[in-house]
Amino acid sequence: MGVPIFVKSLIFLSFLQVCLGSRRLTALVQQTPPALTYHSGALLQGNLQINIVWYGQFTAAQRSIVGDFLSSLNQRGQEKSPSVSSWWNLIEGYMAKAHRAGTATVVLGKQVLDEKCSLGKSLKRTQISGLAAKAAASNGITLVLTAKDVAVEGFCMSSCGLHGSAPMGGMKQRFAYIWVGNSETQCPGQCAWPFHQPLYGPQTPALVAPNGDVGVDGMIINIASMLAGTVTNPYGNGFFQGPATAPLEAASACPGIYGKNAYPGYAGDLLVDSSTGASYNANGVNGRRYLLPALWNPTTSRAKMKPSILLPLLLLLFFAGSSSAHPRLLALVKQQPTILTYHHGPLLKGNFDVTLIWYGHFTPAQRQILADFVASFGHHIPKPSVDSWWSTTSLYKYPARHAPKWTNLRLVNQIVDSNCSLGRSLTRDHIAQLASRGGKSYSINVVLTAADVLVDNFCLNVCGSHGTSSVSGSRSRYAYIWVGNPATQCPGECAWPFAKAVSGPPTPPLIPPNGDAGIDGMAITLATLLAGTVTNPFDSGYFQGPATFPLEAVSACTGIFGKGGFPGYPGEVLVDNKTGASYNVNGANGRKFMVPAMWNPRMKQCVPPV
Repeated sequence: MGVPIFVKSLIFLSFLQVCLGSRRLTALVQQTPPALTYHSGALLQGNLQINIVWYGQFTAAQRSIVGDFLSSLNQRGQEKSPSVSSWWNLIEGYMAKAHRAGTATVVLGKQVLDEKCSLGKSLKRTQISGLAAKAAASNGITLVLTAKDVAVEGFCMSSCGLHGSAPMGGMKQRFAYIWVGNSETQCPGQCAWPFHQPLYGPQTPALVAPNGDVGVDGMIINIASMLAGTVTNPYGNGFFQGPATAPLEAASACPGIYGKNAYPGYAGDLLVDSSTGASYNANGVNGRRYLLPALWNPTTSRAKMKPSILLPLLLLLFFAGSSSAHPRLLALVKQQPTILTYHHGPLLKGNFDVTLIWYGHFTPAQRQILADFVASFGHHIPKPSVDSWWSTTSLYKYPARHAPKWTNLRLVNQIVDSNCSLGRSLTRDHIAQLASRGGKSYSINVVLTAADVLVDNFCLNVCGSHGTSSVSGSRSRYAYIWVGNPATQCPGECAWPFAKAVSGPPTPPLIPPNGDAGIDGMAITLATLLAGTVTNPFDSGYFQGPATFPLEAVSACTGIFGKGGFPGYPGEVLVDNKTGASYNVNGANGRKFMVPAMWNPRMKQCVPPV
């Protein structure tokens, strides 16, 4: 379909995650800087007409912001420095590197309004090229922009936009197109950062958007990235690094870099408008200001912002899950340490029964893996073990009188709904309904959905969730957890490190300890949510950040599995000599599992099992 720009969240929990390190970190992580290779294909040159298809409702002011940006790309010498046009001038270096004469001059063409959403408000990727064909240009680019209430396949789940090409009518000639969505209401923390706080991780203040519109100013970043990628790699054989199906291109090789001294979660030292407090790094026409990403410089082979105030970061640490920073990195980037605060609510202490509710098709072998994982709690076996990892939850103090110190889990029941009685597309209400089939007193009911079952927001911004529900006719409540099998829907997001990250350097995935990337990934998510459930069951226990998107006992440390872990690298874990599988804890019945680090309230830091 096209080349996506992957969600740029620099957040520290599960989804597509992009993390960057500065030049000072390269010695620690020994990461190879981006190196885009020219694959001998065509580039887009000459006068490129940019036609726009506005799909859904956009105000005139929003359309003006985008139009002025495109008009700014070729206003050389007519804007204050640093300017949009000087940023775009770096594209000339790609032409020279490919021994192509000429430049890429952008000309704003016609605009088509489809405010009534002729194809509906839920689009497949295959429909994007059809929309683009409405304004196709023989030597140009069609820009399809979808409104904030339009859902597009993969949007927020694995991409913020994409570019591709399609045949032009009955001709052999192809036209290039770009799609970018407005993330204002769907995923601003992923696709409009740094103008919105990330979904997870330290909740540093969002920057003020230079044009006063978080969604559209976020779109400008993604449009800029896609334009650079389209011109320098229009047909999949231009400039890129990595596999052609998930390439790092001119701007996507440098995501999250906007100014000097940038590091994960910090956009860099930017210019600030003294009257509005808005952050920007490039001036445009009509007094506009924009924030643009760094471009990989083919002359120096480094990510670079053309405006002189912006310098490159050499290191790209791309992680499609998420991670808390390693302590050695925290000192360098001055990241605030994770501190979970107790909010005076009850914790789950004592003995709790666990019911596993299998929804959809799971093989007996798959069910046994997760059943053995739950059975490992309280199972005393050689360390490192699931039980020794779980013992950290006893350090979370609950001041209630006579409250037990420990939380003991016991698997008591398994319910199988292999025929999907509620269908194969579930809402959160359906999850609560399924959870009600389990125990009601001192119970944690775990709903496990199969690989072909869709659940609201699964892969979009969650791999699972936990909550509580009331018992009919009683004031008491029971806890429940939902975890989805990501094997076919989003293994790179919810089964990492047992699957390749959806974006970034294609480092080999680890071998899952039980031979099933989806189920072993579910064990990681289940471990995360069990710890969150007992230490923050009612959104008033231990967490950091807003109660609606809290960092909890393990979600504060997601992505760290062993000593020396950092974004994109799980750390030093154990390896089975016979199978080559990676693990960090032993479980019941000779099982081995991978569980994330847990925040230790005594040490006040994330501590992995090994």
